[in-house]
Amino acid sequence: MSRLIVLFIAGFIGLSLRYIILGEFELNQLLLLLMFPIASVLLLFIMKWQYNKDRDFQPDKGENNMVTRLGDRVSTTSKQMYKDELQIGSYHRSYNSWWKRIVADVMDNSGQWYLNLSFSLLNNDQVIFKQKNENKIRGNKLWVIYHNGKEVGTVHTDYSIKNSAKLKENLYLEYGQNTYQFKSFGIGAKTEIYNNDNTVATGNRIGNSVYQLVMDSENKHHSEMLFLVYILFNYEFGQ
Repeated sequence: MSRLIVLFIAGFIGLSLRYIILGEFELNQLLLLLMFPIASVLLLFIMKWQYNKDRDFQPDKGENNMVTRLGDRVSTTSKQMYKDELQIGSYHRSYNSWWKRIVADVMDNSGQWYLNLSFSLLNNDQVIFKQKNENKIRGNKLWVIYHNGKEVGTVHTDYSIKNSAKLKENLYLEYGQNTYQFKSFGIGAKTEIYNNDNTVATGNRIGNSVYQLVMDSENKHHSEMLFLVYILFNYEFGQ
């Protein structure tokens, strides 16, 4: 929606300058330009529908894995997390400045702009993923993980030339004494999570904007934290 508003403002300035400098004015161009704010209003209703779907999401009966719905990746709307049909908490995106919210909305790959996530678990624990040096446009990104205000780990991306050549998306979690690699091969592909070259969990999209994480049956790792980072992974890479 913000992108359409920006285009309307830019176009209106262009038409105004043309009229002031050249004395030329074309009504059909103005009418075409007015389509942008009209379209933005329609898009607002669609986005609001997505917000509500995320906020009110409940898994299907018989769902035995960790799931969430992530249809909207820009707003600060609260989203739900479930495990075995039981709600385990909620989360939302946050911004340090109002204008960063607009930038994220305007740019492609909105999840890659000023991404900070806050999780509220049902046991009253709070987990925050806070991006360091978020104003840095290029290069790898680093998030510090805070659990009830205490730093407990980090997450960082791997935008190496090697991965780009293979169309591979990579993210690493440092938590406790373990390092976990989150790996996928593009939109729609499953996400595999490794620890010491062993697969400990697999994530995939199972419906319209619904994502699940399936833990290995013999896994003794921090499944809840892996799920939170899996959500971050889907924001960052637009899975």
